[in-house]
Amino acid sequence: MDLKLFFTGIGFLIAAYLIYRNVKNEKPSSEKTNWIGPTLSTYIGLWGSVVICTMVGIIFILKSLPSQI
Repeated sequence: MDLKLFFTGIGFLIAAYLIYRNVKNEKPSSEKTNWIGPTLSTYIGLWGSVVICTMVGIIFILKSLPSQI
């Protein structure tokens, strides 16, 4: 088991969780309702970051496991 890859994967999962916690209660800003929040592009970018960090974290953890080939 490669511990460096494993802990890198855990780090990516923690980063994804922290970004998720930061953005889960906020909605994008809207001129119609005068809501002040992140712009739509920032909101989409944050959700994209959550998805990418989660995928990379899972891939690093799976890559660190010993293979039986």
